[in-house]
Amino acid sequence: MDFEFSTRQKILKDMAREVMEKEIIPIADEWDRNNLLHDRKRLKEMFDKLIPLGYVGATLPKELGGYGLDHVTYGILTEELYRAYGSLGMIANMQNCLGNIHLFGTAEQKKKFLPPMLKAEMILCMGITEPNVGSNPSAIETLATLDGDYYIVNGTKTWITNGDVSDLCVLVTQTKAGAGAAGICHLIVERNVSPYEARELSKIGMRSSNTAELYFNNCRVPKENVLVRSGKGLKDILRGFETMRSLMALGAAGISQAAIDASIRYAKQRRQFGKVIGSFQLIQEMIADMIVDTEISRLLGFRALSKIDKGVRCDSEASMAKFYSVEAAVRTTYRAIQIHGAMGLSDELPLERYFRDARTFTIPDGTTQIQKLVVSRNALGISAFH
Repeated sequence: MDFEFSTRQKILKDMAREVMEKEIIPIADEWDRNNLLHDRKRLKEMFDKLIPLGYVGATLPKELGGYGLDHVTYGILTEELYRAYGSLGMIANMQNCLGNIHLFGTAEQKKKFLPPMLKAEMILCMGITEPNVGSNPSAIETLATLDGDYYIVNGTKTWITNGDVSDLCVLVTQTKAGAGAAGICHLIVERNVSPYEARELSKIGMRSSNTAELYFNNCRVPKENVLVRSGKGLKDILRGFETMRSLMALGAAGISQAAIDASIRYAKQRRQFGKVIGSFQLIQEMIADMIVDTEISRLLGFRALSKIDKGVRCDSEASMAKFYSVEAAVRTTYRAIQIHGAMGLSDELPLERYFRDARTFTIPDGTTQIQKLVVSRNALGISAFH
């Protein structure tokens, strides 16, 4: 197995890190503390820094305006972004779900929606989770009823990343109440054409990444906005989960690496009992555990992404990567706080942000427990789901 990055990948990684160090990391704490990414003008300002690096349209073909990167290379970029600012990573990953329109959209849909999304002039969200539907997307309750040239949509979506700042929602619906997987379809909902309401939801971490509850009340969506027809939607949701979970593994590794970097700097500077604390055995043990956890997270994440690049099904690999890496990030950021002592509890340093962001990561795109059930189901051939 070849664990070395290519020359191009190393160059992209170095370019991304340079921009993060100079332009993102110095302002991340202030922006996170004041939720500045919820402001559309500020959000566009950030996207303008990320787009030239390939963070929007990363894996989209160049002929469609993307960068034509493979998923492993996008994972490298993802780690660097989360190392700098987790909330911004969440927003950018969601914007890259524009790949759904590339994969499943008509020529007209691609022509209409991809260019403004690639410029972040149109912000995207994905409407999957509902108040009564989390880990079981086949039980979607939001209903889209065909009425002439329109679908009439009624339902509520919750915990939707980019929800309140979105211009466009790829909405997962049922076309027949109680039909389960057989009735699931995806609709492209333009907010200025088919208005939906939003209510912002606050959370302990990833605070500057807008999360909202969306309300669709007799929302009229043109039928030409069908992205995935009825009965085909569940398979495509699960395919998307594999990619997102794999990328989240690299995002978690980025948060962990930020905590490691901070801890090593502090352990070399802070003195107690007449010597730097980095010379204490228990401090060294914690740093060693942090490094190993993070390296494992990377290896699991890149393995899953390499399978995606090969077109190979990787639900087990993606779930392993996701649950290990996010839990490792919780452990790593916890240890970083311990190494920093009282200063680790202060919001004068980003350690508490790293910890809150890592803890938040254990829930989206399937909880740790759901990921373990996926892995065990595939190993045993026995499903715990009913």
